[in-house]
Amino acid sequence: MRLLTKNTLVLLAVTLIIFVAGGFVFYFQLKKIMNEEAVEALYIKKSEIENYITKNKKLPESISLEELLSFAESKNPSKESLNDRMIYIEEEQEDMPYKQLSFNVVFEDKNYTCTVSKSLLEADDLIETILQSFSIIIGLLIVVFVSINYLFSKQIWKPFFKTLKQINDYEIENHQVLNFESNGAKEFEQLNEAIKKMTQKISNDFNNLKSFTENASHELQTPLSIIKNKIELLLQTEGLTDELAQQLIEISQTTNRLSKLNQTLLLMTKIENNQFTNTETINFSNIVTNKLKQFEDLIEIKQLTITSSIDNITVLIHPMLADIIVSNLLSNAIKYTPEKGEIKINLNTSSFTISNNGAPLKAKDNELFTRFYKENEDSTSTGLGLALVKQIAAINKHKVNYGYLNSSHTFTYFFHD
Repeated sequence: MRLLTKNTLVLLAVTLIIFVAGGFVFYFQLKKIMNEEAVEALYIKKSEIENYITKNKKLPESISLEELLSFAESKNPSKESLNDRMIYIEEEQEDMPYKQLSFNVVFEDKNYTCTVSKSLLEADDLIETILQSFSIIIGLLIVVFVSINYLFSKQIWKPFFKTLKQINDYEIENHQVLNFESNGAKEFEQLNEAIKKMTQKISNDFNNLKSFTENASHELQTPLSIIKNKIELLLQTEGLTDELAQQLIEISQTTNRLSKLNQTLLLMTKIENNQFTNTETINFSNIVTNKLKQFEDLIEIKQLTITSSIDNITVLIHPMLADIIVSNLLSNAIKYTPEKGEIKINLNTSSFTISNNGAPLKAKDNELFTRFYKENEDSTSTGLGLALVKQIAAINKHKVNYGYLNSSHTFTYFFHD
């Protein structure tokens, strides 16, 4: 959830709670006022009845449904009481709410309990009407208030979202320099300054790491070549025992793997340093066809079936990088396809796809393109082949995807992002 939306929702919730609480307070306060008015009216009526009896020497009669009046003779003077009652009214055919006052009057030396009932229906209707109007007004106020707050907050948070966009678009490989607009808000200025310092430090560390990797790879390549040559010479020595020969072969294999890893790291560093920006329009189909010929021996050893659909297409890319894409994806498919398995290759104007059958992987789809990721720790793979393909796709604004469906692994390299 976006910060602005969350802020608006929190404000809306708080506003609703305040207005609902205020509504309850308003309702009970209004009810109290109406009740007090009804009680006051009953006591005024009581005085009028007492005066009427004194003046006219008779008991008054009820004249409307708004105020009911009754007298009941009693032996002893009744106590005054005040209560609420529902009284059935014949004319209305329903029970109606009344506030009722009972008190004692003396007429012709006899005690009577006089009961005066004042209808609360009108007061209840008035309260309901007021509450409905209040609810509509409050609803409109909430809508207006939240809308104004949203627009105002959006304007306030605008510099923050601009900063956020720059951070999301930031690519350390492109040596970008972040330039934030001054907005006058001290907190945003402090945030922008902290981000600039942090990105500058990250950029410096990244450049230092790249330089170290490139220098280390260069320095390692010569000693590795010397070691490989020495091992080859030792393997040609007469009188070499089988055990020693096997140990030298294992050392040679390890050295070859280390040399391959070193060359791949050096290549990735060069790509990051934009040393492959000279693109050409190349015939991609020729590269795929040539690579299939190069891997013919491996394909025959594993008795793999190759099914291909290769269109004659051209792609704007550095030739060496195109060769790496095809080589890495094809060698990966050959390596992990079981014997007598099938590899499907499809090349068209939009993408290059390689599918091979096999068991599902432990890794998540995006983990396969992580540097040094290997499905099997005992694997002789460097764990950089697919990471290199992804890096090539990124610098050319292409895209590479992996999927597993119906026991088939599929890598698709899209020539457009």
